Amino acid sequence: MSFPELVYKLASRYLHYLIFKFLRMKKMDNKEIDICLDDFPDNFIKLIIALLNDKDYSEKHNARITLVKKGKDIIPHIHKLLDSENSLLRMEAAKIAELIADRKSIPVLIDLLEDTETGIRWIAAEGLIRIGRQSISPLLRSIRNSRHPIFLYHGAHHVLAGLLHEKERNKFLPLLHSLENYNQMGENAPIEASKTLKTVYK
Repeated sequence: MSFPELVYKLASRYLHYLIFKFLRMKKMDNKEIDICLDDFPDNFIKLIIALLNDKDYSEKHNARITLVKKGKDIIPHIHKLLDSENSLLRMEAAKIAELIADRKSIPVLIDLLEDTETGIRWIAAEGLIRIGRQSISPLLRSIRNSRHPIFLYHGAHHVLAGLLHEKERNKFLPLLHSLENYNQMGENAPIEASKTLKTVYK
């Protein structure tokens, strides 16, 4: 390794350290970012910082668009960001996953239907709708295996209402009703989801 290459390598590592230290110190809703970014490309890290900049909407918007344009190749990194306790970063990552609309995000977006933040749950539901009907079977399986999680049922109703055709919605009214009226009928949702999977979405 030549001396210039060594200098570049050391400088790159130091930059990673400084950026990670900055992100660890940055707080949103009194929660620190706890995601290690050592395996993230330098330009990606800079875009993540821009996503957290609420004082400059233009910079924030441009960073989001740039990341979305990178497409499916960045999905593993985006999924990793969704593990953050920082609700702002989690929401931005969810939005990018929604806009890229890769089917590999389906399990992650289904999990986000139970996020503590209302906005993130909404983005997750919209992401599943954007991905399309490939989301239906995994979502039904999650309902079938659930233990009456209210947030999941609410989000699932949103997704299914957006993806099912009119004839399907009429056919599966018991399922939709159990999801919509989860306080009274939520215990029926896993049963109805199982029936739907057996009859149509095998």
